[in-house]
Amino acid sequence: MPDSSLRARRLGALRRVVFGAPSYFERHGQPTHPFELSKHSCIVRTTDQRPGEWMFQIEGKPRPVKVAGSFRSNLMVSIYAAAVHGLGLGYSPLWQVRHLVDDGRLDLALTEFEPVPVPIHAVWPEGRSSSAKVRAFLDMLASRLELKNL
Repeated sequence: MPDSSLRARRLGALRRVVFGAPSYFERHGQPTHPFELSKHSCIVRTTDQRPGEWMFQIEGKPRPVKVAGSFRSNLMVSIYAAAVHGLGLGYSPLWQVRHLVDDGRLDLALTEFEPVPVPIHAVWPEGRSSSAKVRAFLDMLASRLELKNL
């Protein structure tokens, strides 16, 4: 049962994306459909709930797609480094690789098949919502998340 003494405000939504280095795409081409990932080297995060399975929106429905590759890691920093060096394609929230995309070290792929974004909310005790400091903080968070296009 939800706690009615809590308030929430939606701040944005989290995109999950496929990415790879321009050098990888030059050598192997860019996939145009998630089912083509079976022909690509994908970097698997071993700590995922379902390692080797990435979610996509295909024909309006969420669909898992099995992926595989020779590079596997439990650390996202290793996955990002492997992707930047052209070892394969990765999958993670956009906000974690945005700086690598913005500076050209990674490119996004399959953006039209991204799963439905995960909503991001701020939650606080109801009595605090009247505070000018809380409202100002929530407004600042919302504007920063909106600018980042997570």
